[in-house]
Amino acid sequence: MAKVDEEDVQSCRSLDLGEEDNKYLAALGSKDKVATRHTRHPLGLFSVVAFIVQRVIGTGLFRSPWTVIHGTQSVGMSLVFWAIGALSLLAGTLLYIEFGLTVPRHRIDGRMQSVFRNGGDLNYVAYLVQHPKFLIICVYGLNYIVLASSAANALSFGDYTMFSTDMNTKTKDNIARVLAIIAVTFACAIHAFTRRGGIILNNVLASVKVLIVLTFPIMAICALAGVKDTNNAKSNLNPSTSFDGIHSTMYGYSNAFISVLYAYQGINQANYIISEIDRPRRTFVKGITIAASIVVTLYILTNISYMIVVSRKDQLESPDGIGIALLFLEKMLGAKHGARALAGFTAVSSLGNIIGMTFTSARVKQEVAKEGVIPFAKFFGENRSIFRKKRSTHPDGSTEIEDDHEPTPLGALFLHWCFAMILILATWKAKPSTAYKILVNAWTYSIESFFGCLLGLGMLRLRLFTGWKSVSSMPHWLSISAASVFFLANAFPLVTIWIPPSKNAPESVRQLIPNYPWYMTGLLGWTMLAVGVVYYLGFRFLVPRFGARKGKEFVVDREPVFRTQNGERIQWHEIVIHSWVVKAEPERRSSYVLDDM
Repeated sequence: MAKVDEEDVQSCRSLDLGEEDNKYLAALGSKDKVATRHTRHPLGLFSVVAFIVQRVIGTGLFRSPWTVIHGTQSVGMSLVFWAIGALSLLAGTLLYIEFGLTVPRHRIDGRMQSVFRNGGDLNYVAYLVQHPKFLIICVYGLNYIVLASSAANALSFGDYTMFSTDMNTKTKDNIARVLAIIAVTFACAIHAFTRRGGIILNNVLASVKVLIVLTFPIMAICALAGVKDTNNAKSNLNPSTSFDGIHSTMYGYSNAFISVLYAYQGINQANYIISEIDRPRRTFVKGITIAASIVVTLYILTNISYMIVVSRKDQLESPDGIGIALLFLEKMLGAKHGARALAGFTAVSSLGNIIGMTFTSARVKQEVAKEGVIPFAKFFGENRSIFRKKRSTHPDGSTEIEDDHEPTPLGALFLHWCFAMILILATWKAKPSTAYKILVNAWTYSIESFFGCLLGLGMLRLRLFTGWKSVSSMPHWLSISAASVFFLANAFPLVTIWIPPSKNAPESVRQLIPNYPWYMTGLLGWTMLAVGVVYYLGFRFLVPRFGARKGKEFVVDREPVFRTQNGERIQWHEIVIHSWVVKAEPERRSSYVLDDM
């Protein structure tokens, strides 16, 4: 990231709205400038909680238990993994609160201050790894653009929707893929046409999702009460027998834990959209804390519910992917109604996840574009309104924009849609359930685990080797503890995924991803990271050797405008200037502060 974040903002003066509008309009008309401005209708507490819950509670709660029990072969070890995942999520919650309140940093009024800006992890890894210039932006940005596409949950949506239909397997799989394409297209379209409409839909689906998940522990209580003759609590949850089946095949454990991490990932969604949150210093912290509490409670209760109703033997013999949730509902509701209920529950959960992820991921991809490391950065980095804006002219000749319709990140949404289509089409030959596993493991390994390790290690470095205590209000011991847990939890699958399954391991352990080699997850993950490095080398050293860019270097200058809201500085508008210049010191740009709005 350009050093402008910390050093190149030289002054900070007030800016009236008319002048700001004129600068914004001028930047929109320049091919070398990217101008973005956020809404004057920020997200409230309920919406913040809803976006996090939507992202975390996707299909993982229904699919991951199968991988976990088959990877561990043990009820007790499965519950231990879910508990460790919950601990990792709580550690991640503290870590993301600390990063969200302290990074990025600008020099304003002569001192360094934290400012709220969209982008989340992109801002944090760029702050932690500033050299070589643009390296971490390219690696993280490329992996995020490609893998954070909603394709996995879209395939799961299609697969579940077709689950209870009476068709041959090939026809069902093809229709499932078509439904996946429709789901992603719908999500991108609604967020492109109406920001507020997308938020309302997300809030409604999040509420429905929580109610759906609550039915699982309620049904388990009914089983304990004897309403149904399917109480396996005594055999599954007895400490003397619950750890039966433990094995020494690290491959199974690593895949199981990757599934747990994927099921719990997404607590950082509020960080992605933090500059669109109302009173973020309060609402952001409160929202992420409430969401984490809801998720941990529901996940632990639901997995215990599975163990109460479904025997270990039935779980290990269940069909690929959705067997445990299906068996649970079949035992409680009957075979016919159970299958239909699962199809409905999981379709709603998947669609909600797609709606929420599309909104937040588009904001991150917009921030990647503003860094200038991808082609057509202006198109992908700016907010646009599909409907025409009104412009009013004041008596002094200044122009002001009247927003009848809130602008949306049209270019970033299109980018999101394109890569979702590419991944769905690229995995067309695989069964939707298998394609889901491939995409989930690639995302979790490359983005969640690798960069999660970097964030945990980076915070430890800040705490132990810099004066970070004077920057962050988080208690020193708590920050170090959270960073350590988060680092270790994400490092475990990075290393253990390379330990091959033993020949004596159960078939279900060796075939967690059917018909693919055991090393595929690690190979695909490191390949994606390596592609990011190659992309950086081309951008940094190859592109400047040709054409008008020959002998020049790429410079990113920023002119941020901060909105003062209830005493908090929030980046509301920013003009980013991309230029190829002869190597020299970049021009120092000004920042501006608008009065309280």
